[in-house]
Amino acid sequence: MSRGDEARNRTVYFHLFTYGTLKRGGDGSALLEGCDLVATTSVPGTLYNIEDAFPAAVLAGNGRIEGEVWRCPADRLPAIDAYEGIAEGLFRRVGLRVDEWACWTYVAGPRLARRLKPSCRVESGRW
Repeated sequence: MSRGDEARNRTVYFHLFTYGTLKRGGDGSALLEGCDLVATTSVPGTLYNIEDAFPAAVLAGNGRIEGEVWRCPADRLPAIDAYEGIAEGLFRRVGLRVDEWACWTYVAGPRLARRLKPSCRVESGRW
């Protein structure tokens, strides 16, 4: 086995639960090119519509949030964090269990707190 093969075999992956613009066909879906779609599923929580531009999740409440689980190379994480505005406080990356996978996902950060109004809830849980 060559060193290149060894390096590929040692690639570290993570699972990502997406529910909005990173999903297939979404504005940010190109960030997941080369990642593998693992499942379409849902998690408990509340989904909010932020000015008809993007959704934000809160992992609390009686609803369900529909989304996708993706398997991604670890080196993709910084680009996704930047897209989600982690440094600006737009979203926070948190870990959660989605079915049998330990996943990262992005939930509403402090800069979105004032926009999480009952009138902005997405009752269907589907973006």
